[in-house]
Amino acid sequence: MSFLPLLLAGALALPALSFAADAACACADLSPAQARTLGVRFEVVAPAARLETGVHARVVLRPDAHTVVSAPYAGAVPQVLVAVGQSVRAGQSVASFASPQLLEARRALAEAESQARLARQSLARDKALYDDGIIAASRWQATQARAFEASAMARARRAELDASGVELHGNDARLRAPRAGVVTEIMVVPGARVDSAAPLARIADPSALELDMLLGREVPLPSSGDAVRVPTRSAAGQVVGVAPVGDGSAGMRVRAALMRAGDLRVGESVNAVLELAQSPTDAGSGADARSRVPTAAVVHWQGKSGVFVATAKGVRFEPVQVLAGDEAFTTVRASLPAGGRIAVSGLAALKALLGGGE
Repeated sequence: MSFLPLLLAGALALPALSFAADAACACADLSPAQARTLGVRFEVVAPAARLETGVHARVVLRPDAHTVVSAPYAGAVPQVLVAVGQSVRAGQSVASFASPQLLEARRALAEAESQARLARQSLARDKALYDDGIIAASRWQATQARAFEASAMARARRAELDASGVELHGNDARLRAPRAGVVTEIMVVPGARVDSAAPLARIADPSALELDMLLGREVPLPSSGDAVRVPTRSAAGQVVGVAPVGDGSAGMRVRAALMRAGDLRVGESVNAVLELAQSPTDAGSGADARSRVPTAAVVHWQGKSGVFVATAKGVRFEPVQVLAGDEAFTTVRASLPAGGRIAVSGLAALKALLGGGE
């Protein structure tokens, strides 16, 4: 049996209190004594400088957090020198490598450096001869050109080996980690033969985190630079990208870079708060003013969302437009008085008093 009719009957039976409902304006006279009897409690309305909405987010690694150690030439991998989960520093050896093409590249480098050394010696000798007037200017210019070409060839051969990520230790060649991080995957077994550019190991920076959010049509879209918070994990960042989902669902994928990662870990799903910056359409005054109210204060009455606003004589149902919200607070657009109070408890009794009975 419901106690609400008995409670209303007791409140209306109080001899010192008066109550009258005005259906035209959705208002009701309500004295403080009646409010206490019905369990009605009011809180002050807070203006919303920013639009906050709760969303679900997945913690992922940034695209630039990954790097792959690959084979520069076709060859073999005699040894793998790291393991999954191991932290490595930039330049640390990851695997040994052997390849006939690598031997050819080393031979070409040695030849180029030898030619460059001979060209420098010829350049010094011809400069002395030219200064003494023994050789013609054309020969001196030709010697300069040959020295420049030999030096450029040696630099190119050295750059080829450096770009391959190979570190030479005598007859031993090793592949280096291009950046610091954690080894997340080993894609080769020791002794295996591999093709050129075959991936051998994957390294990721575990601190390069970001949030990946999928927003439906009911959530206002953020803009680049809007703040994102994960209050329970001491993490904060900002939106860096918004793109439509290519599945025809009208959803939007939002990416947020983290300036403070807190204790987040990659792969987790967390509850985040989007803080949308104030815009001319969201800001304003009067009927366009934006307020932040407790979610418990928003009710549905006669097909409309609204709140019960305290008046001089009682309460008034004020329709609102719900912009966004979570379990604790909801941001609405409505004509709410500055510093006004709204009911946050006893809402079922107030709906019954107004005749809604919902």
